[in-house]
Order: sequence, then structure tokens, then C-alpha cells
Amino acid sequence: MTVSQAARCPYRDDDRPAADPCADYLPLRGAEPVRWDEDLEVWIVSGFRETTALLRHPALSAAWPQRGTTTLHQAAGGEGRASEVVRRWFMFNDDPQHAAARRIVAPLFAADRLAAMRPSVEKLVDELLAGRTGGLDVMADLAAPLSSRVVCQLLGLPEEVAPRLYDWAPDIAALLIADYLPEVRTRGHRVLQEIAEVVDETLRSEVPEGSGLWLLRNAHREGVIEAADIWATASLLIYAGFETTSTFIGKAVRAALHAGAWSGVQTGEPAAVVDELLRFDTSVQQVARVATAPVEVSGHRIAAGDLVLLMLGVANRDPVVFADPDVLDYGREIRRHLTFGFGAHYCLGAGLARLESEVALERLGSRWAGVVLEEQPVTRQHFGITVLEHLTVRGTAS
Repeated sequence: MTVSQAARCPYRDDDRPAADPCADYLPLRGAEPVRWDEDLEVWIVSGFRETTALLRHPALSAAWPQRGTTTLHQAAGGEGRASEVVRRWFMFNDDPQHAAARRIVAPLFAADRLAAMRPSVEKLVDELLAGRTGGLDVMADLAAPLSSRVVCQLLGLPEEVAPRLYDWAPDIAALLIADYLPEVRTRGHRVLQEIAEVVDETLRSEVPEGSGLWLLRNAHREGVIEAADIWATASLLIYAGFETTSTFIGKAVRAALHAGAWSGVQTGEPAAVVDELLRFDTSVQQVARVATAPVEVSGHRIAAGDLVLLMLGVANRDPVVFADPDVLDYGREIRRHLTFGFGAHYCLGAGLARLESEVALERLGSRWAGVVLEEQPVTRQHFGITVLEHLTVRGTAS
């Protein structure tokens, strides 16, 4: 797909409601790439180069659930953030704890293992699309069941657990951003307890050799981790593996259709198509860090203890780095985007997310000559997060 054929961002039309969180955050490009938000009392970083530098800065800690608070938390009484289970997630810890915990489940995402998984992912997508000659809800019929079942297979959970991920994910997502609200903490903690119970029940049976729970159980038996770390890592993989991948598949289809760029999905090189869609509209718009020592960046001094929000979605549209960043161009040569982060905390499951997305888009693109929106996408606000609930499409003959 050449640049002249590419379509501009479908979410930049100010005459209609924002169709995606990307539209809410893009106006930040008009501000400084690093700025202090007086209302929330946090640093907001939106420049690509500044975000990249801070993602790997040794004085910026990923352990913000333990260390970071906002004015909203202080107003709510200053209770501890998130929960003990979430605070044990390796993505919210720094090295050496982060590296040690990550190493336990890293074999699940090794290149050879992902290559071996491709046929089963293709078979699953084909099963989900079988018999659908007319309309298809990309979220309910494809993205959600695909990601949930793949995560269960990866962990060694029974297949019947997969539909429960649909209900678990929103409450965990809310816990990560709005844990200053009592009802959010109550619902989030209940979900984490349910996951722990499912994990324990599964571990009482024979789990598949090499699965996530098999690796975690062995690490616990060897004294490398505690029982609580099994629940924590399982809940992390359940949430991140399901929520971010299913959301991206839906958003990728929506972006391509809204931009009039679906033909490029069908004719483009799958890996390049997915990479540009990941840059264009990531499912994770921001990550948080907390400063453990003063940090100098772009003429600003971040003080020890300050919370920093790194706006990945805006950085991926930085015109200083990406020419015509609001153009969806499958022929774009991307040296690097920040969808999966950068540095030591680069997303461990990036390869699996790419695999699922490539197969889903390939199969969907080859199923019909053309694809159009059957109706406008259905979204809802969930504690500050725009959730894509339904995306109904219809195949056409041309």
C-alpha cells in the first residue's frame, strides 16, 4: 500500500463523538512533550523520544502500585493502591524481582513455541468463522473467544473457563486505574479471588506439561516463588493476554474499515500490516512509572516520588519520528513503535499478540472479497476507559 493510497486517521473528525481513546489523547500533541498536570499532579509525557528514554531510565520504577499515588487516592483516604496480588505482577516490579519472575514463564513465549502454536490458532479462527456467511461481530464472535481460549491453552486452564475472562477483564482494568473507588476495589478483589480459586482447582488435577501453571507449580515446589506468586502471575497473563489482544484485534478491524484501508489488509504483508495497525491505534494507550530519584528530561526536572504517565498511543503518532503519523500506511517502514513498551519491561507476550492478530486478520480478509461495517461500533465508558463492545461487519462480493 503506497502513501498516496493510504487513508487518514478516521478518529480526527471533530464533528462526531470520539470513536476511540486515541482521539481523546491526540490533542496532547499540541502541548509540550513533557508537562506537569496541575489537576492530577502527575507528569504527562507524549513525545516519542522522551517516552522511549523514560521507559528505560533506571530512576523510573514500574512499581507504581506500591509507590505511586494521585490526588484522587489522597482524597479517597490514601488507601494502598490496587491489591497485594496486583502488586506482585512482574510488570509492576523492577529488576531483579521482575527479571526473575518473568524468566519463569518466558518459555511460553519462545519463538519456536509460538511457531508451533500457529496451526492451532489458525484452526481455532477457522472454527470461529465457520458458517458465518453474513454478519459477524468481530468482538463477540472472533476476538474475545479467540484470545480467551488461547490464554487458557497457554496456562493449562480448562476450556470452559474461557468465557469467564469476559467478565473478569473489565473489573481488573478498573482496578488498575480507579482503585481509589471503594466499589472498584471490591469488584476487582473479588475477581482476583475467583481467579485464584480456579487456579487452585486446576492445580489439583493434572495440568499439561509445559503449560503456564505447570511452570509456576514447579517454581513453587522448588522454593523459587510463593503460592501467591502463582495466583499473581496467572491473573496477569489472563488479563493481559486476553484484554489487550482481543481489544487490538477489534480496533485493528475498525481502524482499517473506518480509514477505507481494508483492501490493504487483504493484499499487504501480514506482519507489516499488523505492525502499522499496532502503531496507529494501540490497545494500551499509557503506562505509569514513579520516580525513585530526580530525573532530567527536556528541560524539566521530575522529582523523586512523582508519578509519570507515558502516553504510548500519542508517542506512536509523533510527527517528529513518523512522517504523516495520522496516515494508516501499510507500506510504512517502522523501525520501532512503543505499543509493547521498550526496554526491560517490553511486553513478554508481544509475539503471541502478533500471532493471534495476524491469523485473525488474514482469515477474515480472505473470507470475503470485501468487508463493510454493518452498523456503527458500540463502545462504552468504563471508569475512564473506552471499551469496544461490538463491531458488526458484513462480507460483500466486491
